[in-house]
Amino acid sequence: MQAHQPVDIRFGDVAFDPLSGDLRRDGQTHRLRPQSAAVLSHLLAHAGTVVWREDLMKAVWGEVLVTENSLAQCIAEIRRALGAERDAWLKTLARRGYQLDVSRAAPAEAAAEAAAEAPVTAGQPTAQADPARGPPAPAPTAPRPPAQRLRWRWLAASLTLLLLAVTAWTWRQGQPQPTSALSLAVMPFDVTGADTGSTWFAEVVGEDLTFNLARIPGARVIARASTQSFAARGVDTRAAAAQLGVRHLLTGSVDREGDRVTLRLQLVEASTGALQWGERIDTPLAELHAVERLVANRVANALHVKLVDDAAVSLRSQPPSHPQANDLALQAWAAWNRGSAADVARAHELAQKALALDDGSVLAWKTMASWHLRARVNQSLPAEQAEAGAEAAANRARAIDPDHPLVHTVWGAAQVLRGRYAAGIQALEYEIQTNPSHPVAYSYLGMAHLMTGEPRRAIQRYQEALAISPRDPRLSRFERHLALAYMHDTDTVTAMKHARLATQAPMVDRAAWAMLAAACAATGDAACQGEAVAALRKAWPGVSLAAVESEWPPETPAFHQQHADFVRSLGQALASP
Repeated sequence: MQAHQPVDIRFGDVAFDPLSGDLRRDGQTHRLRPQSAAVLSHLLAHAGTVVWREDLMKAVWGEVLVTENSLAQCIAEIRRALGAERDAWLKTLARRGYQLDVSRAAPAEAAAEAAAEAPVTAGQPTAQADPARGPPAPAPTAPRPPAQRLRWRWLAASLTLLLLAVTAWTWRQGQPQPTSALSLAVMPFDVTGADTGSTWFAEVVGEDLTFNLARIPGARVIARASTQSFAARGVDTRAAAAQLGVRHLLTGSVDREGDRVTLRLQLVEASTGALQWGERIDTPLAELHAVERLVANRVANALHVKLVDDAAVSLRSQPPSHPQANDLALQAWAAWNRGSAADVARAHELAQKALALDDGSVLAWKTMASWHLRARVNQSLPAEQAEAGAEAAANRARAIDPDHPLVHTVWGAAQVLRGRYAAGIQALEYEIQTNPSHPVAYSYLGMAHLMTGEPRRAIQRYQEALAISPRDPRLSRFERHLALAYMHDTDTVTAMKHARLATQAPMVDRAAWAMLAAACAATGDAACQGEAVAALRKAWPGVSLAAVESEWPPETPAFHQQHADFVRSLGQALASP
């Protein structure tokens, strides 16, 4: 792997590499966490001025919800790295923000030149607070050449990273863009080399990268369930990007031979086909997941942002205790993500085999929890059995690794299905903060809000699930639940639109026809109602109103009241000849 070349920004006797986060002073190197490095980078880019606290948080974390304590921890880490003797360089302005006073950090060789050009008076104020809350403006003082030179040095270093940084930065400042500058999708990887049968392995590598890339602040990363519907070869990048609504595609190939893995990855700007970043990576299988985190960091650097968490979680954070069980668990999860009935059955079988060999496989337990959740929604198991199975498997996964991606989703979903809405919402919101690219978390949040009588919040969450994964295997369910949320919000016209979309998905959920029948009856469209009921009875022989309604978790009074129109309309449709 090609070594990273430092891009140093120097101020005083300190050198800072914004790509690696290395801060070097007094012959020592201190590596800042990615978000702390991003905070220092932003302060350097605005050296000499006050940066409001909320502006700094938005620049670093984007739309990810974090507390002010997260920023305070980053500032504390930067102070430790600079050392106590440089504490005066970084000022905290109470209830306002922070200021990096680089004039105090002028190198000795530049001090005489700076003094000759425009001396700076010690203690001179640099900013005035705007009573109307606008960003503080520098006070009219003599120019500060060292700070200005530092800003130009910063700009030059940034431009050498990637011209795309300019686009990403202006997007962050709120400039209008046709599509988010930080939108990307990890496409299916081609499988090369001797072991061409390990397609499942390439799928898992792609999912690992998707999870890591989803940690980029402000990024919109398409879920793997949508991208897997594309072919690994010969895809028209412009057409794929248009369908997924992204600007960038991560493509490549995976070559696994024994315990060695070769990744060939390219980050492509979809509209032009221009290569933004590319690399060949050879690694032992045991080090693959650390390399994947590195890849995610490098793609983030190409987009001029930082990952939220230094320890971005991969699907497998610890070495497996039983290699064969680990392979079975990986294959189970890859099958689960493909989503067809046959794949889901295969996933359940493989997960059971993995757990028979190693009952400490968090990935296998997560697959089992997901399987039980689907069985509950599809009513292929009795409700209590499916809910208990999902909760037990999720509890095992959380006990093994509480930081594992999606364990909070499956646990939170089990709580929602059991009517424990507050606990479920808390777990699902936490998952979204740490893994904002997984649509299932949004969909179960939508269900929770629907059940608690908040249809507009449910609409927002279902729309987010659809935006993240527009080609998802669960697309039909997402659309019909969104249609129901609109009906609860008394917008039957929009409910009809999404009910139709639910019946046009590649894998149609049988209850989608019930949603369409109810929407048709509510709008008085007799022809539509008749067609929908016929399709419903064909897809679901012996269907009844009670069977359709048994999908829902325990009702709240608010849900019961808002749901009355749907029940009345569907009952009317089913009673028709």
